[in-house]
Amino acid sequence: MAIGRGRLSQYQLLHEEKKLRNHLVETVLLSKQSLFSLLDQYNTVVIKPSFGPGKIIVSLENHKFKIKSQQKVVSVNNREEMFDYLNQCELTQKYYVVQPLKFTTPLSQIPYRFFVTVHRKNSTSKWRTVSVTNSKDSSLSIKLFQNIFLNKSKGLSVLVAKKMGNSFPSCNTIVVEVIFDYKTGIWIYDSTLHFSISKWDQYQYLRNSLVPKTDLLTSVTFRDYLNKFSEAIIKPCYGQNGIGVVQIKRKRSHFYEIHSGIRTIMKSNLDEAYRYIEDTYLSKKDFIIQQRVPLATIDKCPLDVRVITQKDESTWKVTGKIVKLAGKQFIVTNAAQKLLTLEDAIRDSTIFSKSSEPLNTKIDELCLSASKILDEKNVDMKIIGFDVGITNEGNIWIIEGNYVPDLKMFKNFEEQHKNIKELKIKNRRK
Repeated sequence: MAIGRGRLSQYQLLHEEKKLRNHLVETVLLSKQSLFSLLDQYNTVVIKPSFGPGKIIVSLENHKFKIKSQQKVVSVNNREEMFDYLNQCELTQKYYVVQPLKFTTPLSQIPYRFFVTVHRKNSTSKWRTVSVTNSKDSSLSIKLFQNIFLNKSKGLSVLVAKKMGNSFPSCNTIVVEVIFDYKTGIWIYDSTLHFSISKWDQYQYLRNSLVPKTDLLTSVTFRDYLNKFSEAIIKPCYGQNGIGVVQIKRKRSHFYEIHSGIRTIMKSNLDEAYRYIEDTYLSKKDFIIQQRVPLATIDKCPLDVRVITQKDESTWKVTGKIVKLAGKQFIVTNAAQKLLTLEDAIRDSTIFSKSSEPLNTKIDELCLSASKILDEKNVDMKIIGFDVGITNEGNIWIIEGNYVPDLKMFKNFEEQHKNIKELKIKNRRK
C-alpha cells in the first residue's frame, strides 16, 4: 500500500519504529472533536497543514482561547467561537493535523531547536547527518549544553530517515526538526522530505566546491549570512523561473535593502528585515539562504550563463550555452532582456579578462563534473540546465541546476538548438 507524504501519514509510519515512539509528538487529523479533546488535556496545541510550512497555536489563557497565526493574535470567549473563527479565517487547506504542545517553554522561545538534515547518495547508500541548523540564537552556556543531547538527536534523525527512506526510495534528503525540553526530553517535532527537485537536496550533492555556501533559512542563518557576507539570496526549496527569489543587502548605514523583482524596500535593522521575510515568504514555503555571487554585469545589469548538459549513452556532453542578461532593476536573469553568446557577453561586460576560451573551458568542466555527480542519484536523468554565475575576476559558481530546463531561449541559436533537440529525441527513443 502506498504511503502518503502528509504529516499524519509520516507520523503513523514513524510510530511503527519502537525506538522512535517515545520521541514523537502525538499527531492527529484536525477535527472539532480532536481539537477539543487535546485542549482538554493540554493548555496549548499546534495546528499545521498536512503539507508545507505554517502553524497556528491555540491556547487557553484566563478562560479565553488565544489563536496565534503568522501575522496576528486573536482572543475569543469559548471553544465553539474559536473553532468557527479557525474555519472562517485561518484554515485554507483541505486537511490539517493538530499536535499537543508538550514543552514547558513557549515554542517561539525554545533555545534547543534544530533542523537536522540527513542525506544519502542514492537509495542503496547509508544515511548520514550532513547539517544541523539552529532555529534560535543561543548563549555560550546553552551551546555547551546543546552538545550533550545533539549526538542523540542525530541518531534519532538517522532512524527517522531510514524509516522514511524505505517507503520513499526516491527521496535522499530528509530534514528532521528536533526539540529538547528540560523536563520532557527530546522530541521529533516534524520531518520534511526533500526530493530531487528540491534545491536543498541538490546542494547536498554539489556542496563541496561547486556551489555557493547554502543553508536552510532560519533567523540564525539569516543573521549569520548577512553579518558574514553583507549580501545574501533566499529562494524557495521548490520553485522555478526565479519566482520567490529575494536579495538582502546590508547597507553602510546599517539599513537592510530587500529586493524582489523590481521592488525594493528598506528595513532599519536585521530583526525587522527577518520579520518581513518571515511574514511575507516563510508561511508559504520552505526556503534556503545562499551566499550571493557578485555577478559580472553589462550596463549594471547582472548576467549568468545557462548551460545545457545532456547524456549521450553513458557520457555527459555540453550541448548548449548562452548568456542571460537580467532586465533593468531585476536581480535574477529569468526576466532576461537579452540573450548573448559567451564571447559577446564577455566583450561588453565588467569581466576583467576578455579572452573567452579559458572561461568557456572552465564552465564546461564545472557543469560536466556537476552532471556526473547528480547522475549518481538518478540514472534516468538525461538533461540538466545549469545557471552559472561569473564574477568580474572570472570565478565561476553553479547557482543551481534545473532538471526540466526551458529550451525556448535557444531557438535563436540554431546550431545549439538543433544539437539539443536531436539528442533529446535520441534519448526519448531508448
